[in-house]
Amino acid sequence: MEDMYIMQNFKKSLLNISIFSISFAILISATLNFILPSYGINKNSEPPYHDFYIYKIGKLFIDNKKKDISKPKPVEKPKIEEKVYSLKKWKLTATYLSDSDGFAMIQDGKNIEIVYLDYNYKGYELVELKDNEAIFKSRGKLYNLKLNDKKRGQKTKKRKKDFADKLAENEKIEEKIKVLSSVNPETDEISSASIKRKDINFYMKNVGQIWKNIRIKDYRVDRRLRGFKVTYVKKGSAFDSLGLKSGDIIIAINGEEIRSYSQVQKFYKRIDRIKQLNLTISRNGEERDIDYDIN
Repeated sequence: MEDMYIMQNFKKSLLNISIFSISFAILISATLNFILPSYGINKNSEPPYHDFYIYKIGKLFIDNKKKDISKPKPVEKPKIEEKVYSLKKWKLTATYLSDSDGFAMIQDGKNIEIVYLDYNYKGYELVELKDNEAIFKSRGKLYNLKLNDKKRGQKTKKRKKDFADKLAENEKIEEKIKVLSSVNPETDEISSASIKRKDINFYMKNVGQIWKNIRIKDYRVDRRLRGFKVTYVKKGSAFDSLGLKSGDIIIAINGEEIRSYSQVQKFYKRIDRIKQLNLTISRNGEERDIDYDIN
């Protein structure tokens, strides 16, 4: 009897311990769910599934709302300013800046040239303009041209005003220039055009007006000149009626393939005597001709 009584007490003790253990486990689980943030759960939508919680004991009581545990930002290295060399072969006579464009007027020997932003002149690309400075880039190095002190102040303001007045006057003349174009019905593109000689003479005397309406750059294959690529044509301008489009590559003039600047200079010097001109262009990989009558 005594042994039976001891056995019953032992079973009751085991039952109480089991109930206490289960209750303690439920209490701990509920406490963890309450304390830990919801984003601590790692649930994958694809197998293998992990519906259980994974926690690191050392981070149980970190308040993520108050403490930033993100990775420290890398320390930025100080920028090294690139050296700028002085460009002594030319003189800067003026700079022009607008909301959409800008150019520098430089004196190259006896000639005054207009160089637009992002365009190349004799191997030097104009990359930045300031009120009294033009910065060029060539072969990875920067070069600058600055206005002389004598050319600043009232003289510079007067020069810029005179230049702006000249531009406005030229724009009025441009509005009257008309180009008669003929469209090829098969391609619905301009195949020929007619322009007056006096209008060509106007552009020859005002080269800056040309670059306001159309821009080209060298097209090279294996570093050899193979033509000129059209990069911009102003819509509604006289040059828009000449049939050239942005992306066109001029590969020949009057049947002669472009291989050097001297070829272009030859036609330029004879423009006052030329009555007909033919350009061969490559457009989207296809060649086509545009004929021009000068009268």
